Amino acid sequence: MKALHIHLYKSISYRLLSICITFIISFGLIGSATVAGTIASIDALIKFVVYFFHERLWGKVFRRMKRKWREAKKHKYS
Repeated sequence: MKALHIHLYKSISYRLLSICITFIISFGLIGSATVAGTIASIDALIKFVVYFFHERLWGKVFRRMKRKWREAKKHKYS
């Protein structure tokens, strides 16, 4: 359970770091904190949604690979 908490904290800190970087770059290019905040917020939301669907897709791929591996193993020993 401790490892899970470490991964969770690392994920949260990485996401916050990414949001700050996006804000700083946007602010440096545009010069408006409001616009930079909007860009950083939209970027975080989009990445959250994309990550969710990315994980779902990889879960399906992994399950399919696992099923094929089991079938191949079953036929090998039949």
